[in-house]
Amino acid sequence: MPKDLTNVNPFELVERPDPSFQPPLPQQYRPAFDDDVGEPRSGNLRRYLDAVLRHKWWILVLTLAGTAAGVFAAGRVTPQYRAAATLWIETTSPQAERTGPIRPQELLESSSWIELLRSGVVLDDVVRSQRLFLSTRRPSDLSRVEDMGFEERFAPGTYRISTDRGARTFVLETAAGAVVERGAFGDAVGEELGIRWTPDLSTFPTDRYVEFQIQPPREVANELSEELEAALDRNGNFLRLSLEGEYPERVAGTLTAIVERYVEVAADLKRARLDELVTLLEDQLDYSERRLRNAEMALEDFRVQTVTLPSERSTPVSPGLQITRDPVFDNFFQMRVDLEQVRRDREMITRALGGGGVSTEALGAIGSVQGSAEMVAALEELTQKRSELRALRYRYTDEHPPVRRLLGEIATLENQTIPTLARQVLAELATQETQLQGRIASASAELEQIPPRAIEEARLTRSVESADNLYTTLLRRYEEARLSAASSIPDVRVLDRAVVPREPLRDQKPQIILLAFVGSLGLGILGAILRDRLDPRLRYPDQVTDGLGLTILAGIPNLNSRRGFFGRDNSSQAQEAFRTLRLGLMHAYGSAGPLVTTVTSPGPGDGKSFVSANLGRAFSDIGKRTLVIDGDTRRGRLHDLLKTERKPGLIDVLRNGGAPVADCVRATTHANLFLLPSGSRIQEGPELLSSKEMRDLILDLRSEFDVIIVDSPPLGAGIDPFALGTLTGSMILVLRTGETDRTLADAKLELLSRLPIRLLGAVLNGVPAAREYRYYAYTPGYETHDEDEAATPALIPH
Repeated sequence: MPKDLTNVNPFELVERPDPSFQPPLPQQYRPAFDDDVGEPRSGNLRRYLDAVLRHKWWILVLTLAGTAAGVFAAGRVTPQYRAAATLWIETTSPQAERTGPIRPQELLESSSWIELLRSGVVLDDVVRSQRLFLSTRRPSDLSRVEDMGFEERFAPGTYRISTDRGARTFVLETAAGAVVERGAFGDAVGEELGIRWTPDLSTFPTDRYVEFQIQPPREVANELSEELEAALDRNGNFLRLSLEGEYPERVAGTLTAIVERYVEVAADLKRARLDELVTLLEDQLDYSERRLRNAEMALEDFRVQTVTLPSERSTPVSPGLQITRDPVFDNFFQMRVDLEQVRRDREMITRALGGGGVSTEALGAIGSVQGSAEMVAALEELTQKRSELRALRYRYTDEHPPVRRLLGEIATLENQTIPTLARQVLAELATQETQLQGRIASASAELEQIPPRAIEEARLTRSVESADNLYTTLLRRYEEARLSAASSIPDVRVLDRAVVPREPLRDQKPQIILLAFVGSLGLGILGAILRDRLDPRLRYPDQVTDGLGLTILAGIPNLNSRRGFFGRDNSSQAQEAFRTLRLGLMHAYGSAGPLVTTVTSPGPGDGKSFVSANLGRAFSDIGKRTLVIDGDTRRGRLHDLLKTERKPGLIDVLRNGGAPVADCVRATTHANLFLLPSGSRIQEGPELLSSKEMRDLILDLRSEFDVIIVDSPPLGAGIDPFALGTLTGSMILVLRTGETDRTLADAKLELLSRLPIRLLGAVLNGVPAAREYRYYAYTPGYETHDEDEAATPALIPH
């Protein structure tokens, strides 16, 4: 027991502190949280791993639940089947396009074969023939509506039909419940909707309705176009098609119908193009034949009219003799004929171009045009493209890409290419006319007296020859076109037909289960990290050093107690921790006078009383006379930890006429360790802790003890810890990992910073021996113990 301190003057033992004294504030103090979400400013992968390990059971439960949901969802997924087919497209090389009187140009370009495949002329017919626009809510009901027929126009929508076998009636209504039609068994159903259907209603279920949906064929064709996969090889010869769906027979049947319709349309287009070419050539041939006849009749009429006139060509000669004509005369005569023909050709070309459009027949019949290879090629190309355009217009509108392309090419030929080439021919004819006129003018006057009859007869003869040559050429091309049309072979042929797939395209169940597992695991990990980021409780050392700005004096390991005793390993770790705390506290406090400090925590349950008791024992173990004061007058329990009585105690000393200090300070079972319990519970306890008597008591006790540790209530309990900290002048803060509220601690530290209290540092209580706190653990196997004496408890159990 300590000696009687009743008659001792405390002012003779220790100098009272200066009232103006302001202890330094903790270094690096700053708010622990950001202003928006309250999360720590620093973080790393190690912290995320710690969060995952801390919430591992929650993550495991979420992962199992998500995987189970994936297994359930995988069981309801319908497998997908794929049918495939391959087509061969006949193409020609550029060299082949330049050979033959009729150039075998392709009806469509490589990209246009895909456009033709996805066009309405192919897919609309397939949708109607395969009845893809009709579907039922239940797959088993599809057989009940398979005999349904449709008019050219029908009303799309979702309908349902229910039957009453007892009354032998049916009701057809919309999906919204509006009645469309009522009738008896055997009546036609849906006539007002454009449906031709007389079902056997006796086979329909009576406990439910049969729901079916009718979609516009064009919408279904657009959906089918998106689902249909088509790819051409680099040369454009192989067209590979594939289609996926839930029902293998329907997928194969649909793709087969698409292939057959595609080949049929391609063959029709080619046949129509050749037929149109034959028609155009036939028109040109008729025009050429009429022109030939007119030329022959003109020559015959001229000869009949001039039969009585002398003819230079028909001069009679004696048998066996031959008249020899002067070469100069023959040359001059030929120049006059050529000049007249040039003038007539210029007039005809000018009239053909001035009519507002290019007349293929008129230009083709002109001899000078027939002599221009470029003009002949351009006219043939125009005829070819006009036939292709007429063939395409049977099935497509002018908005179809191939039609628009042909219209543009024809417009270019008619408005640019052919007029330009015709003007070039006109310019050449003008040059020829000038040259002929000069040559004729230089001839002698006698040769100019050649009879006009001979010139006109030569000109008419040449017109007949030109018309005959044109007619012969067109007749040959016409016969070739007829032969091509009669023996045309489709440009598209089927190489591999679609067969019914027997195995699903891919088993999606493992992927769905794996996706559910990975997704739920990722969601669990993300949730654990998010919970860690938003967790207001103390978890990591840097939240103390960087966040709260406190120095960590020691870390007390998490002790697993059973019946009030600790395991030897944990007890040894904790004993070393309190030794470290003792050393750190002595150096933080300094060597001036006895060590007097207050131990507190932000909230209850942080272990401040446990730390106070064992810290006192740690000092007593080195021979320091240590007094532990239970300043928690509200719920103090140090008397239970140190096995003493609570009353009389601190409150009893401070009350007017209270008990002597010597009677309240009790020795404990540990040498050099004394306890001043909290004493009686009274309402004026907080006021007494702030009184002059309490200050005098602390000053009196400083002379008797080397170390005075005041265990105060939590900072959140009231004014008590602030008053006790002001009296002792220093304070250590106990923080419990995983329990202490950082927001509360930050707020209380802000208040402490305005009081004359020296915050020595923080003690981390309940730290785990792993992850970031592993640096606070001690090497096992180096604990101290007595060899011969019975082992005593290393710690005061809480």
